[in-house]
Amino acid sequence: MPILNRRFVRFLLLDALVILGLLGIFAAVNHAFVPQTPPLSERILVTPEPSGFDAALKPKADSSSNSIIPKTLRIEQLQDALSDITVVDPSSSLDLKRLRATHTTVTVHKIEMGENYWSLATDNNISINTLIGANPGMPFKASINQPVNILSRKGILHKVEKGETIAGIAALYRAEEKPIDEKIIKDENGITWWHRIHEGDLLYIPGVKAIHMVKEWKDYFDKRGFFGIPFSGWGKGWTSSFGYRTDPITGEQKLHKGMDFKAKYGESVFAAATGKVIFAGVSGGYGNLIQIHHANGYLTYYGHLSKILVKQGHRVRRGELIGKVGATGRVTGPHLHFEIRKNGRAINPLPLI
Repeated sequence: MPILNRRFVRFLLLDALVILGLLGIFAAVNHAFVPQTPPLSERILVTPEPSGFDAALKPKADSSSNSIIPKTLRIEQLQDALSDITVVDPSSSLDLKRLRATHTTVTVHKIEMGENYWSLATDNNISINTLIGANPGMPFKASINQPVNILSRKGILHKVEKGETIAGIAALYRAEEKPIDEKIIKDENGITWWHRIHEGDLLYIPGVKAIHMVKEWKDYFDKRGFFGIPFSGWGKGWTSSFGYRTDPITGEQKLHKGMDFKAKYGESVFAAATGKVIFAGVSGGYGNLIQIHHANGYLTYYGHLSKILVKQGHRVRRGELIGKVGATGRVTGPHLHFEIRKNGRAINPLPLI
């Protein structure tokens, strides 16, 4: 019996060693072939924090429902998106008579008093990128009676240049971070072997970003996102921009140090960037005002609020709910007055948001 017991124990030990060896081989093979999750350092925010961000101002992460969480994008994808942009001459125009689109229409709209690019985009359920994509020579500042091509769907118009092919055009654009499919271009524009493209044809390409624009728009997209929008969206745009204007109350020419966003009374206001609240209270013509200090000497102002939901010393993160739109201070109606200051000097917020 003792001999049988020893043989049985040896058998079990040998069996265990074989099983452990097989498990080790399986683990090694699995590690070699399963793709690894990229490290966090390879990702940045589409709208990154300023460089040199002060860690002392960085708030603790939480799951607050009052935050708008920005999407992420790989560094190389963001760089590719910016490098793809080509600057065009402001006089560039498109011949709509050469439009090949079969499911998309283009209407020409003349900008009216009180309209801007953002309100046009919102009213027509498209985007700023679509407006630029249909108007490559579109100036950065809109003017009354300025004609603007408006697409019935999101996308862009591409003017076929000499020697271009469908494959070459498809390679220029990306849809959801991938090159656009040649078949989509053909189907959208009625392109067949007997009805090919010619120089000067105007093609509609859905779901892609504009890559042809004037220098001012390229500069805008290069800088855009340094700060976020103080609302959940652009809404109807703004009523007054940065610069000298006729004061609506005194009638005098005066520097308007920020932007007045169109908004309804009680609409939510969010922090444009991560920082520390240095003032939250009543301040003269601003009415109820919040001031937030950010890295690199930046300050943001949120004026005419009906409610202030943060206190001085409160550390906030980008997209956190801080107040409600109101009509306090020197105003003619409810709106949000938004300022960005650099080292104490008011600067134009538009290129930074």
